[in-house]
Amino acid sequence: MLGCLTGMKYPSLFKNFILITFCFVLSGALYAQTDEEPKTKPAVTTSTESAETETAPVEEVVLTEAEIELAAILKKNKKCLRCHTKDKVKMLEDGEEMSLTVHRDDYTGSAHAEVACIGCHVAIGNRKHPSKKTNISITSQRDYSIELNQGCRECHEENYTQYEHSIHASMIKQGSEKAPLCTDCHSAHAVETMDVYQPETGFPCKKCHESVYDSYTASVHGEARLEGNVIRDTHIQSPICSDCHQSHDVNAMAIGDTIRTTCISCHENIELVHTQWLPNAGTHLDIVSCAVCHAPFAKRRFDLHLYDNVAKVPVSQPEGADSIQKQMEEMQKVGGNVFDTLAAWRAAHEVDGKQADVSIRGRMEVRSGVAAHQIAGKSFAVRTCDSCHKDDPRQNENVTLTVTTADGRRETVEANSDVLAGVATTNSIRDFYAPSGTLDKMLDIMLLLSLAAGIAVPVGHFTLGKMIKEKMQRGEK
Repeated sequence: MLGCLTGMKYPSLFKNFILITFCFVLSGALYAQTDEEPKTKPAVTTSTESAETETAPVEEVVLTEAEIELAAILKKNKKCLRCHTKDKVKMLEDGEEMSLTVHRDDYTGSAHAEVACIGCHVAIGNRKHPSKKTNISITSQRDYSIELNQGCRECHEENYTQYEHSIHASMIKQGSEKAPLCTDCHSAHAVETMDVYQPETGFPCKKCHESVYDSYTASVHGEARLEGNVIRDTHIQSPICSDCHQSHDVNAMAIGDTIRTTCISCHENIELVHTQWLPNAGTHLDIVSCAVCHAPFAKRRFDLHLYDNVAKVPVSQPEGADSIQKQMEEMQKVGGNVFDTLAAWRAAHEVDGKQADVSIRGRMEVRSGVAAHQIAGKSFAVRTCDSCHKDDPRQNENVTLTVTTADGRRETVEANSDVLAGVATTNSIRDFYAPSGTLDKMLDIMLLLSLAAGIAVPVGHFTLGKMIKEKMQRGEK
């Protein structure tokens, strides 16, 4: 009855109900049929393809131990980077905030991408982190960096040993806050491989020695390195910072024969070339720094330093010794000079009761490290003798005394210019003196008188002997 009423009063509603019911039944049938079939139909292959598929062996991927270890490391680092890629800071004991952010792309693209974070941050280890147990107390960023610097040694023993003997490491031991650590040059998390490292950019030396690097880039060496040889339109092998100062065993070069030896390592025929126009070329190369003539606009100075004639090296101050400036000031109070310093060194370095064989060596140098890198082209080099050998009282105003300190650095103080005009200096820095080329006319006269006396004595002795012999022969007759 209901159906009749529905069909009679609501014909459209009844039709819709029948249609919807039919759709649901049909959908269920199709769904059931789909479930019975496999989710992925096998590809239709020919009999030949089937045969090849059945005979082809299944290639099994086998990971090496190194690949397994790398995968495990990357998994661990991924966990660390999950937090440390966020902007996080840590409050240190000195009140400074230290950033804990590590940029993912920098780290994963670095030479250390396969190194586990805890390989360097051993204090964290495999413990739960962060937690109160792994909450490390850090005094300052500098102290933390120095502590982590030791970790580099685990993988880079040779380079670290060289670094330990460098002037940078010595400065750190002396408490320097500016001396570079491994991470200052190589970065903490974005360590580049040697393949992409480009020292021509000035990194990392320029960070601390910008004025020196700018002088280098304007020099003949820098132009050849960066722009190439303009004549041949090609780049040539020209020295960069590490070629002269070394990469890790960085040391001062101005004392002793280091600079001369370094220059000759590239300019093998340097003495032969100078001999063609320069009298006493060997002597000049020993006592005149290359930059004196090849950085023609640099200011010069006469530099004296204590030299060990047995070891053939400049004498270094012992650990804990007073600065040379303080020693000079104390000596000046009692009327002493640089030669009192020499006497004190000889007495302080006695060997088997004998004083050490220490002397003062003199060299003509440029006044600053910046000037030492301003090497000009060969056409600008000084070739006139009167540029040094001239009768000018101002020539001897710039006199310094330099010593090597215990940490490998140089300490230079102004010395009394009278030391170059004294007769006592001729024995220690005699290479500076030659007729018509000294800083004091009295020394020229004395030297000429000495030469004359040296000739006159044997000649007079021979002449007198001959006269006496002739007189005796006449007396006998």
